[in-house]
Amino acid sequence: MVYNYNMQKWFKIFLIIAAVIVVAFASMAIGFSYPVTQAEISQQFITANPLNLSQVAAFSQYRSCAGHDYRGPVAATNKIESTPRSMKHYVKVRPEFRGTTDAVAVFAPFDGIVSVVDNDLGGPGDQQIWLAPDTDTPWSPRQWQFIFFHIKLTEGLKKGSVVRAGQQIGTANLARGPEGATDNFDIAMKFTRPLHRPAIDAVFHHATPAVLAEYGEYGLTTTNFVIPESTRDQNDCPLLPRGQGGDGPDIYFPPEAGSDEYIFLKPN
Repeated sequence: MVYNYNMQKWFKIFLIIAAVIVVAFASMAIGFSYPVTQAEISQQFITANPLNLSQVAAFSQYRSCAGHDYRGPVAATNKIESTPRSMKHYVKVRPEFRGTTDAVAVFAPFDGIVSVVDNDLGGPGDQQIWLAPDTDTPWSPRQWQFIFFHIKLTEGLKKGSVVRAGQQIGTANLARGPEGATDNFDIAMKFTRPLHRPAIDAVFHHATPAVLAEYGEYGLTTTNFVIPESTRDQNDCPLLPRGQGGDGPDIYFPPEAGSDEYIFLKPN
């Protein structure tokens, strides 16, 4: 009888402790779920070039009709823009790198950690890699995330690995598509916070002046990198029927749709 009483007592204590932990985590999640602040939107934490620009031919513009519909809540407004558009950049490599898997290098744009390793097409040679900067509050659940798509991660790196600005973290997988050869991969910027979908922003809004100066030498600026929202709203992207253009739920654009929405690098 005493044994049963003690068991019930400890079970009640366990339930109370578990409930306190659940409430604490829920409260923390709610407490960190507020909208992206102006101070966060203004952060410039990209201190190193994530790409070797001598290997790059062009970038698709933010909000282009290149590839497929890629939207989400916008960091500055918390609203999803009205029509399909690509709110990331396709990096078009120089012709000699088409179809390669170990030639086009990608680099950590800041000191930080590998926060997500996602096998895009089910294999370690074609991964989506998220990097979070080492900010003043690295423990915070509110973090910017720089995303590389279609990357072969450097051996030895994994989720949680610490990286340093300028460190090579992998190479682009350009052996994709029906022909086993393509000339592009992607980069994007998102902000993660509890209880909300990741918010999207233009990648190079968060680059330091020194990094932007490197792009400026090739004729690239934060202005010509971006198609204004009002311009895109007045000029809808043409769409392929669902199921055409790629696997999965994404809505794809015809291949020629975004061909004039690339910014080509000028000779340096």
